[in-house]
Amino acid sequence: MKKNVKIIIIAGVIILAIALVGGYFFINDMKQKEKLVDELSQIEEMTKSGEFDMEKLNEKTSNIVTTGKYAKVEKAAKNYASDVFNKANEIKTVLEDEKMAQLLTASNYKTDGPEFVETKKYLSETKEKLQNFKTEMFGYLEEGKISSYIEAETTDSYSIELYKELLKEDIEMPESERKEMEQAIDKVASMLDIAEEIINFLVENKGQWQVQGEQIVFNSNSLVQKYNGFLTKLRIL
Repeated sequence: MKKNVKIIIIAGVIILAIALVGGYFFINDMKQKEKLVDELSQIEEMTKSGEFDMEKLNEKTSNIVTTGKYAKVEKAAKNYASDVFNKANEIKTVLEDEKMAQLLTASNYKTDGPEFVETKKYLSETKEKLQNFKTEMFGYLEEGKISSYIEAETTDSYSIELYKELLKEDIEMPESERKEMEQAIDKVASMLDIAEEIINFLVENKGQWQVQGEQIVFNSNSLVQKYNGFLTKLRIL
């Protein structure tokens, strides 16, 4: 009888130990997922205003805090975020370039006119950069591109589905938001097109205008009207 009791007690200890181990793995799994979600939430918080510190963001995306299958999901999501925000930062740098704001000023007309070699080069390069940025940025928003980051890390179906769940808002971005982004870039491109028209106009009519103080003065009213017409096009964009 005592032998049977011992066997029952030993069996109970083993079952309890197995339950505890199973519970440990379950709890650890939940903690890893919580860490992952928290990391991505922090990245969202760092970038949601549109103004972000690229150095701090790169530090965050390069640091993997989870383990196992969650580390693969975290790495894929952070690699994607890093590429997207680095590209966005490149666009931001171009748009905030002070030189862009100085293109149609008396100072630039004096410095680079009447041939505007540097200005024309800058306009051409900037327009090309914007077009490339637009193509690349919208490429990042394609589902196939987004999925490629996790597919490069693992073939585990759970990990892939979790990754897609976490990046659902990017994958299912409304067409209206995509259109808004596209229109914002296209507006800047249109402004550069008009600026290029103005510069070409000044080159074609060199000798018929001069800079006096902070203003450009033309030799005829017809040229004044054409020049002002370009400026009106800029204002109504």
